[in-house]
Amino acid sequence: MDKSKFRRFRSYEIVSGSVEEFAAARDGAVVGASIARRRGWKVGQRLDLTSLLGIAFEVKGIFFAGNEEQDNTILADLEYVQDQYNARGIANTIVVKLDPAVKAEDVAARIDALPLPTRTHSEAEKAFVSAMVEDLGEMMKLSYAVILLTLVVVLVSVANAVSMSVRDRTPQLGMLRTLGFTRLAILRLVLLESALVALLGGLVGVGAAWLVLTLQEVTVQARTFNLEITLPWQVGALAIAMAAAVGLVGSVLPALRAARLNIVTAVGAVE
Repeated sequence: MDKSKFRRFRSYEIVSGSVEEFAAARDGAVVGASIARRRGWKVGQRLDLTSLLGIAFEVKGIFFAGNEEQDNTILADLEYVQDQYNARGIANTIVVKLDPAVKAEDVAARIDALPLPTRTHSEAEKAFVSAMVEDLGEMMKLSYAVILLTLVVVLVSVANAVSMSVRDRTPQLGMLRTLGFTRLAILRLVLLESALVALLGGLVGVGAAWLVLTLQEVTVQARTFNLEITLPWQVGALAIAMAAAVGLVGSVLPALRAARLNIVTAVGAVE
């Protein structure tokens, strides 16, 4: 951005560093509070993002805008950034501040109607943010489909694994019946075992996910909206409960089959 318009364009609260240092350093930048917190960036730190963004800069300030989109941005000198990409005078996004009495849709239509050398698409900031939310919504729908497919595959896998376990332990189940275990007790035993194994698997999976998200930053980006992926305890608890439920449901048919085994046939079965 043009440094001279830093204060005029939006309401930024500098929580660390200073605007004066930002304005004085050509390769200086101010970073949003959210991204600074996630990355652990501090004022005075030299950041080399050449491999990621093709640019390096020094943090001269950390700002808070009260807007998650803005608080996840890095603001650097316009000409400095353009020079790093050998693109002086070229921009892919231009933000226009309007008078409160002006309709954004009318201005957007007039901009797009201008005889410019390149095609433009202008829209109100609210519409732009709404489109980002819709993009995230589409990503979530795809995630739901993948999760549902995964649950079906796991359910079938659990049923197959329990069926094989029941078949391999047919003599032992028959022996339990001769010792006085009722069909209901055998049913409960198989169901409980499957649910417990699935519960332990869920604990391991949630623990691994928490470890990965703790040790490294994982984000999802939709246009300019950058969101950090975290694992709240409520989500972890739900995942563990779902794992136990899948183990329980997947073992119902094999458990019924185990409970209906004929004692004589089961004891005489050859492993």
